[in-house]
Amino acid sequence: MLLLVLFCMILCLLVIAAFIVASIRRKRFAYDVSRDYEYGQLPKSATVSLREGELILPDTIGANDTVIARINVKSGWLGRLVMPWIGVKTNRGEWRAYVEHGGNGARYLNLTDTFDDGSRKITLSGNRVSLPDQEVELSVYPRECLSGKKILVLAPHADDAELAAYGLYEKHAADTLVVTITAGEGGSFHYNNLYARNPEQMQAQYLQKGRMRVWNSLTVPLLAGVSSENILQLGYFDSTLQVMKQNPDADVKSTKLDTADVNLFRRANTSPLSKGLNGGSNWRGLVNNLAYIIETFQPDIIVSPSPNIDAHKDHQYTTIAAVEALKQLDYRKGSLFLHTLHFLSDDFPIGKSGSMLSLPPMFGQPFHFHSVYSLPLNKEEQNRKLLALDAMNDIRPNANGYADWKTMIFRGLNGLRHHVFDIDRDLVNRFVRSNELFYVVPVSDVHQEDSYQKIVQCG
Repeated sequence: MLLLVLFCMILCLLVIAAFIVASIRRKRFAYDVSRDYEYGQLPKSATVSLREGELILPDTIGANDTVIARINVKSGWLGRLVMPWIGVKTNRGEWRAYVEHGGNGARYLNLTDTFDDGSRKITLSGNRVSLPDQEVELSVYPRECLSGKKILVLAPHADDAELAAYGLYEKHAADTLVVTITAGEGGSFHYNNLYARNPEQMQAQYLQKGRMRVWNSLTVPLLAGVSSENILQLGYFDSTLQVMKQNPDADVKSTKLDTADVNLFRRANTSPLSKGLNGGSNWRGLVNNLAYIIETFQPDIIVSPSPNIDAHKDHQYTTIAAVEALKQLDYRKGSLFLHTLHFLSDDFPIGKSGSMLSLPPMFGQPFHFHSVYSLPLNKEEQNRKLLALDAMNDIRPNANGYADWKTMIFRGLNGLRHHVFDIDRDLVNRFVRSNELFYVVPVSDVHQEDSYQKIVQCG
């Protein structure tokens, strides 16, 4: 009898604990996970029936098209405890697309590159989430061929180009120019075991961190096959671009180092293009340098963060500066390939490395784009992307602490707490996926005032 009572008590405690964990996990999202995602600007290209987990795409959709499906989902009880996911299975393979803890309503599933012309049947299965029979709206975008196109990748910091577009620029390395805007001497990562916490040592630490990240920005693209002549570091200071914009003619000092001299980091360049860089740590200098780079390189594609949905100020103002440079030059050819690394509510993407990257949560916020471009990455390409990120000092998983036992214990316990109660915000896990995703805006939009204002609106 005592054992039965003890068993019931333990069971009750487990149920209560499960309820608490489920409630906390659901509340970790900055929005109501039971709301439908809203993308009013997506075209309704076709409608197909989902019956007993199967749908068949119409012949009018090409195997190389980007295909986004609006699917209604409903999480089960276990989906509140363990993150639910949708399984996608075709004759080409199997993929996963994750849903929020307790997620319900319309979600936008990326079906690009899951099918071919020989078989258009797609099987969808729910793990801790149900997919009722329904009519599925498809948004289809013919995918532009990028072969021979010149691609300019703008990275606000070292590692941003790799997180967003390593797969893209590796595939087109011979035609790519990678430009990093800031040295990245600030940020949360520190070499605490190497430097003391006094002003002199902290200055030395931030200087060394900037040097390491500058070196990362100039060398990691070489792994993808980008020529050293096509890799540039502009040397502006971390977390200063917004202030530069507000005071366009004033030189803005580093927030961590007692200097406003951009040549401190810019001198590490080896590309002949660096000889044309000029000006100080001010907004006009940044815009003029980007105009010089664009005019010299003549890109067809410019990859950069979307100010609408990337919350990091350096990311927003990198693109705003590029757009100002395009206007200054009256440059009209090509497209902007916009993306997000620091989504507005910092809860996208979710799920495990290797899963699908689909459209982020959106509820009517301003978000300007004309089409979506999804680039597939196979397992080997994902591995190379992960190894490129591992070469970045600031985000590699094992860098912080240098195996100090106190740090390791703290990280282990904190990681356990994070795993139980939170969603994964590790950048490497978030962006090594089966595809890279870009929101396409024609450069011609920059020269139309209404569209220009929509592009540069900060979320």
